[in-house]
Amino acid sequence: MIPKELSINSVEQVYKNIKPFINVTPLIKANKIIDETFKTNIFLKFECFQKSGSFKARGATNNILSSDKKDLQNGITAVSAGNHAIAASYVSNIFKLKNKIFLYESANSYRVNICKNYGANIIFTNANNAFDEVRNAEKEGYKFIHPFDGTYTLQGSATLGLEIANQIKNLNTTIDNILISVGGGGLVSGIGSALKQIFPHINIIGVEPNGAKGMTDSLKKNVPLDKVEIDSIADSLCAPLHMPYSFDVASKVIDQMINISDTDMIESMKFAFKNLKLFLEPACVAGFAALKKINSSKLINQNTLILLCGSNIDTLSWKQMIKTS
Repeated sequence: MIPKELSINSVEQVYKNIKPFINVTPLIKANKIIDETFKTNIFLKFECFQKSGSFKARGATNNILSSDKKDLQNGITAVSAGNHAIAASYVSNIFKLKNKIFLYESANSYRVNICKNYGANIIFTNANNAFDEVRNAEKEGYKFIHPFDGTYTLQGSATLGLEIANQIKNLNTTIDNILISVGGGGLVSGIGSALKQIFPHINIIGVEPNGAKGMTDSLKKNVPLDKVEIDSIADSLCAPLHMPYSFDVASKVIDQMINISDTDMIESMKFAFKNLKLFLEPACVAGFAALKKINSSKLINQNTLILLCGSNIDTLSWKQMIKTS
């Protein structure tokens, strides 16, 4: 059962609140070439055009708007490989909040510079120590904006599900399948909870790298793993652990998990550039990679949506990844 705080009525109010601070991103029907490649009717949701470059802006904004002002007076703190750090930097800038942003040492310079441009106070850390450090910042009075857990974060992701549903209805059609990249699980749980209420028949497919399949393993064991071994080029999907709340919701809405290799994602980056003319990061194209692993006979005459969840990558990093294949 979907938690009441993620009911459509609740999510509609959240969407109304955050809408002045986010973009309503495009959703389009893909062209015939893409349809024929995957033997299904493809729809694309370009959340890569969101403020801050990813869906993370939704949850970060909702965290700020939903928090008591006194809880924000000392500023906010966040931890991330990049996308959530950028979103936290974005909201701290527009709401004039002090911040302490923990970035993984592996974060590329492009993402670091975006955070700095928003005025972020950056502290570099590693995945193993990151959440301990952010907890210490909490003790100093900073409000922790969680990257993939908590009511406000999941409500933000759920507004994306609501937006997708509204756009699909405006196209006078429906969606049978949606492929969603999975890191910590906040995105798939939020979107899934909204879409399952509107399109009960929808097939929610989560996608993880082979080198960071914490949700896949958590679902198999029916418990959120507190330590995940990570080794993937898709750093946006390399959550070092999973949390009870987002895992509980995810376990209720995910119908299938698909694991993909780094090579799968690199090939899909090439495919996206060739067919969409976009430089997209590995996590963003995971849906394309996963779709190739599904028996196409199951998808014929169905509508399948691929969520392009973000693209905070520079052309140099993109080209270097492509060369490794």
